[in-house]
Amino acid sequence: MTSTLVSEASKRLANQGGRMTSQRRLILETLEAESSHPTAEDLFRALKPSLPALNLSTVYRTLRWLEQEGLISSRWFREGRYQERFDPTLKTDHYHFLCTNCQRVIEFGNPEADRIIEQFERSYGARVESSAIVLYGLCASCSH
Repeated sequence: MTSTLVSEASKRLANQGGRMTSQRRLILETLEAESSHPTAEDLFRALKPSLPALNLSTVYRTLRWLEQEGLISSRWFREGRYQERFDPTLKTDHYHFLCTNCQRVIEFGNPEADRIIEQFERSYGARVESSAIVLYGLCASCSH
């Protein structure tokens, strides 16, 4: 079964005269299956054993193209140093919690945050295109 992300990326590539390579497909499938919001390096390490010819630059190019197409988003998380992590944006709006000990990323929705954004738009006549709320602390496992 083809994933939503792979299907949408395949359509866009075809419209641009490109094609879905096995490397691109595996990058997309791995990204979509990950709940940890992997870095490009995480994806590269996960895929390298099954794709020995894969280069880190291919992973970055694929991620940049997906971001340009609006199929994924990147977020910078502070983990001792800032790291760029990638997340499919075909999901509903959501926010993030990053455990400062184990680096686990937890996604959560928050109707109150959504209302704050809507109120901001009404008050200022602006249109918010994206938002990034990241909470930092210890997850349940690390706080015990």
